[in-house]
Amino acid sequence: MGKQVAVEGDVQAIAGTTPYSGAANGTWTAMPVQYVSYSQLTVSGKAVIYEAKCRFLFSGANPSGAPVVGQEEVKLAAQTTKLQGSLSQVLVTGDSANGQYGNQLKVTAANKLGTG
Repeated sequence: MGKQVAVEGDVQAIAGTTPYSGAANGTWTAMPVQYVSYSQLTVSGKAVIYEAKCRFLFSGANPSGAPVVGQEEVKLAAQTTKLQGSLSQVLVTGDSANGQYGNQLKVTAANKLGTG
């Protein structure tokens, strides 16, 4: 059975819990997810995507209390699926990517177009 293909808005950015290098504590914050899509392939008026990326920002402190800031970008690129020709690389439900600090991008799609 096929999987649902992703459109803009179907990728969730999940902030990690591992402190940035040199930090003893702090928090990660996800910036808005950016998408790369096929303009000629849409579902319910939304473009089908084949890549998503998100920048996560860290703010914390080192063991002596000095501020530590950092960032990490997580990129999720599609694998080849059973669609058509040059449009065969699309993100689908279940696709995910993880950064080294536990930051994650995860696809949860619920539209009517699925892979073969």
